[in-house]
Amino acid sequence: MPVHRYEHRTLGPFVLTLPAIVGIVLLFVAPFFTFAVYSVLTAGILPFQADVPVTLEAYKHFLSAGVNRTLARNSAWTGFFAAITTVVISLPVAFWLRYAAGSRRNLVLLLVTATIFASYLVRIYAWRSMLGQNGVLNSALISIGAIDAPLQFLLFNRFAVTIALVHIFLPYVVLLLYAALGPVSINLLEAAQDLGAGVIRRWTRVVLPLVAAPAATAFIFVFILSASDYVTPQFLGGTKGIMLGVRIQESFLKTGDWPAGAAGALTMLVAFLLLYLLVSFALRLLGLRSLRFVS
Repeated sequence: MPVHRYEHRTLGPFVLTLPAIVGIVLLFVAPFFTFAVYSVLTAGILPFQADVPVTLEAYKHFLSAGVNRTLARNSAWTGFFAAITTVVISLPVAFWLRYAAGSRRNLVLLLVTATIFASYLVRIYAWRSMLGQNGVLNSALISIGAIDAPLQFLLFNRFAVTIALVHIFLPYVVLLLYAALGPVSINLLEAAQDLGAGVIRRWTRVVLPLVAAPAATAFIFVFILSASDYVTPQFLGGTKGIMLGVRIQESFLKTGDWPAGAAGALTMLVAFLLLYLLVSFALRLLGLRSLRFVS
């Protein structure tokens, strides 16, 4: 009888985790392995074909092409501006929701959550209609006499792409930082105030150290999704706001150069992994990773 209980205890966790293991293998390991194989093959004579011999020519061409380096810089800057703007806006909103919203908290959280269910493309088209030559913003400025002709620089550039990406990811980051502030007791802020700390000092010495790790997580989350995006730049970026994800997408769907697309995708994945390791090392170096929230 004890033997049966031992077998039950050992098989139980495996059976429970088996669906998660299968999902990870099918959704993450298998695509990664497929991309890795295609990235070292040779593009065929006809589009959408790849065959032997095995070679690193796709990586060499991707890394040496000047246009790819330019698009990589565009992606990095767009991802950085979108990520830092989203975190800077979300942190005060999350702080207000946690400590000052009162009875309005549930309503605001409902509105924030509701925006997540809006279609990705609908939000992109909304910004295109707002920033366009005959859009809402230009029409409003003309109607009040602020400008005589529509502003041309609002659309089809990095600015338009960044604004749309901030709008898309803002609800996620607000909820993430709000959850991070949940275990932080307001007694810490009140104690700092009683000790003579002003608003700025309370933020820099109490709030920011406690939410540094979640804020860094949010930054990486937005940066990776923004820098690798290929839909938003196609609708709002024009020639000035195009990013590396667009070129990788074209390699798969338009030119049919699968090895080039796979090599580009894996190169971006490695770059994002290095960013994650760098941020993790910085948090550990600053001693912020080991902080525990006080309830």
